[in-house]
Amino acid sequence: MSILQARPTSLSPNMSRSGKVDVRTALQRAQQSESDTLDPATEATLTEELDRIWTRIQAQPTSYTMNQTEFGVFNRYRAQSRFQNETARRAVERYWNSRSAINDHQ
Repeated sequence: MSILQARPTSLSPNMSRSGKVDVRTALQRAQQSESDTLDPATEATLTEELDRIWTRIQAQPTSYTMNQTEFGVFNRYRAQSRFQNETARRAVERYWNSRSAINDHQ
């Protein structure tokens, strides 16, 4: 039996062996949710990614530009008090400026 055949069939293609949901899938679930309550795996994936994004922003507070997925995650939690500051505001501004530059060149 090959390694590919040995893969458990119960795993979703969007889940790892640890049961974690990938970031894009988690973000899609959050965007499609009719309530603010998410399943624990989705919430964990998004909050872990949020912490990574915030670490990147803080490491490069004047230059880090989020990609579309990162912005989607960050935007979901942007109302949290820890993001009510100039560093977060400028990170959001850089994202929108980068999107504008992309649209201007299409």
